[in-house]
Amino acid sequence: MKAIIMAGGEGSRLRPLTCDLPKPMVPVMNIPIMEHIINLLKKHGITEIGVTLMYLPQKIKDYFGNGSHFGVNIQYFTEDVPLGTAGSVKNAGDFLDETFIVISGDSLTDMDITKAIEFHREKKSKATIVLTRVDVPLEYGVVITDKNGTITGFLEKPSWGEVFSDTVNTGTYILEPEIMDYLEQGKKTDFSQDLFPLLLEKKEPMFGYVMSGYWCDIGDLQAYLQAHYDVLDGKVKINTTLTEVKKGIWVGSGSIIDSHATLNAPCVIGDNCRIGSGAVIDSYSVLGSNNVVEDESTIKRSVLWNGNYIEYGSEIRGAILCNKINLKHYARIFENAVVGDNCVINERAIIKPNIRIWPQKTVDPLAIVDRNIIWGSKHSKTIFGENGLSGIINVDISPEFATRLGAAYGSIFKKGSKVIVSSTTSNSARMFKHAFISGMLSVGVEVFNMSSLLTPISRHAISFLAVEGGIHIKLSDDNPNKLRVDFMDAKGASISRVMERKIENAFFREDFKRCSGEEISRLNNITDFKNYYVRSILNEIDTDAIRNSSPKVCIVSPSDFVISIVVPMLTDIGCKVASFSSSNLNEIDTIVDKIKTNDANFAAFIDSNGETLVLVDKNGKIVKDDLFLSLTSLISFKSNPGSKVVVPITAPSIIETMAEKYNGKVVRTKTSPQAVMEQMLNNNLFKNKENMDQFLLNFDALAGLIKILEFLCVKNTTLSDILKEIPDFYVSKKKIFCPWELKGRVMRTLITEKDSEKVELLDGVKFIMENGWALVLPDADLPLCRIYSEGESPSVADMISEKYLEKIKRIINS
Repeated sequence: MKAIIMAGGEGSRLRPLTCDLPKPMVPVMNIPIMEHIINLLKKHGITEIGVTLMYLPQKIKDYFGNGSHFGVNIQYFTEDVPLGTAGSVKNAGDFLDETFIVISGDSLTDMDITKAIEFHREKKSKATIVLTRVDVPLEYGVVITDKNGTITGFLEKPSWGEVFSDTVNTGTYILEPEIMDYLEQGKKTDFSQDLFPLLLEKKEPMFGYVMSGYWCDIGDLQAYLQAHYDVLDGKVKINTTLTEVKKGIWVGSGSIIDSHATLNAPCVIGDNCRIGSGAVIDSYSVLGSNNVVEDESTIKRSVLWNGNYIEYGSEIRGAILCNKINLKHYARIFENAVVGDNCVINERAIIKPNIRIWPQKTVDPLAIVDRNIIWGSKHSKTIFGENGLSGIINVDISPEFATRLGAAYGSIFKKGSKVIVSSTTSNSARMFKHAFISGMLSVGVEVFNMSSLLTPISRHAISFLAVEGGIHIKLSDDNPNKLRVDFMDAKGASISRVMERKIENAFFREDFKRCSGEEISRLNNITDFKNYYVRSILNEIDTDAIRNSSPKVCIVSPSDFVISIVVPMLTDIGCKVASFSSSNLNEIDTIVDKIKTNDANFAAFIDSNGETLVLVDKNGKIVKDDLFLSLTSLISFKSNPGSKVVVPITAPSIIETMAEKYNGKVVRTKTSPQAVMEQMLNNNLFKNKENMDQFLLNFDALAGLIKILEFLCVKNTTLSDILKEIPDFYVSKKKIFCPWELKGRVMRTLITEKDSEKVELLDGVKFIMENGWALVLPDADLPLCRIYSEGESPSVADMISEKYLEKIKRIINS
């Protein structure tokens, strides 16, 4: 048996640890991660090892040589250009002439490789993926297997709606050499995204082996610290040459520890260290070789590499120090801070939590460092939620935050790219907008300042001006102290999760493409775009049909700005309009009275951002949510027989019934608005009329209202009459508390314990029965699972949702 260690990783999320060091060379318990992997392979009798290299390859070659010093034989295979995980292994060529194991050189594990190999041979597998179970699988590749271990599906870094299991890919594979014949030499390919799905399609025998030992993907700084804590807790078995001088205290050779120093277990002190009088090396601290800790200094839950000098009275709390760092007297470093090689932290300086300092930097005396000194990665939570970005004004979202976010957003574009930035009339939204624009300009992006607009008008401006993207800042409907920021792509749709992650990476790494003064682009101020928007919408409709019918409409909105746009637009095309301001759609009696008083055909409620349209007919029937979606679908089918409509997976099944009647087609997507938009806008927003109409009906309340009026006038019908054509449907929407760490288990158990129901895994898990369906969807922002159901009657819909509520309760409590 041979092994391939994948050691080409750059480890950008571990910076500054990896500024001058490849990720596999980062030490855990004073030994490079890759050395732990080599020791594990040797323990299981595997000594013929190939190593794939890419980033700083000479550092690995210089340390390991030909492997003889470690009792193994090593051959190196260096990539000139990135080849991906599978492509790099293919690059090993003739070395792969027998069954071999592929293992990551930057994860820590004590898995039983022998048992995994036995499983592989027993199953006569062509490819076996070693799996492990994790509480929160969002950052891993989820692998779905049946009871026999046969792999049935993959999903790379899922959202909560895609979490169908808690078994994830460890990056360790046992492969037969003929599998590599599927790969093209020199072509960039990935195991998870390319090779394994292809093997699944070709029906090659492929199995998942769930390991029982320890595994940690050291992908970020918090995981790096946790790996040390886990070793000290005995959760993982590794080799060490240190001597346990006292239970839980390991000390290397040549180290001198003053009799008045305090060592609290568990802790590690490497070779040739000196610990002064009154110094405290507290629990869960790991010191490398040649460190000096002077009198009265304290180190708690921290990792120090080699050659550091910690002067009198300094404090280190839950931090990481690389090599040859000098902390002067009374310097203090706090939780999750990281200091790179050869830095000097002067007297009484304070490094605040979560700060990253890149190599060879000096911090002045008495300085308080609360920002990264050099741009790079930073371990923190994500800034985007399920529905974009939001936060409390001047708490979560400050001008400083806005400027950094603008620079991060601009950095994903090429210099000279053009974007639009707009906001509502709110002063706080304008404040954020101007700070955001400054960040954009600082990285060389040309900005169109669109002044005060609504979200749909901003979407329209992106297409009209042919820019690369844009943002719109608005107040939250449910909290006047909360801002929401909509990011839009070149089509005017909400950006994808992939794009969100790019922005987050640039934001947290502060990896901004700063430009010189001469490269700063112009700021273009456009103040009257809403007039272009109105003309563009009216040019696409049959205004004569509306003028001839002269419909009467009541407009209700909490926003005077919305009313100031809608009322003149409707009046210009012959509508008779009554309007009043209200933020409470529950005042249905008042709205019906307004309809009757003005002899109106119906009332239209438009939210303050111009995105959500709710209709109320003469009888007080409220048309919103699923009913509104059914109405817009029916309008699409009747206006364009044979057309396609896009709806989320939670939409009622009567939409398919209507599609069949009009020879139409229904395409279902994930539940998020961005997923629906993306599917609708496969073509540019204003190049395909069918797509445009459906988009406007569902995501632009102003244009959607015009399109509905046009339809009613052209067909010479009323809202009440068209609603009668929609079949009755019965849906139920419920939610249940579910801890984050149990969501993966809940989804996996629901799938494996299903009865005769048909299962769909588009978004969450949808169970289809004869009398209805249920969808279980983990919430992306809250510790909840949401249950949607539809039945042939209200009682059946409730019964189905209660069934899955009880199942989830049982799984959580088991």
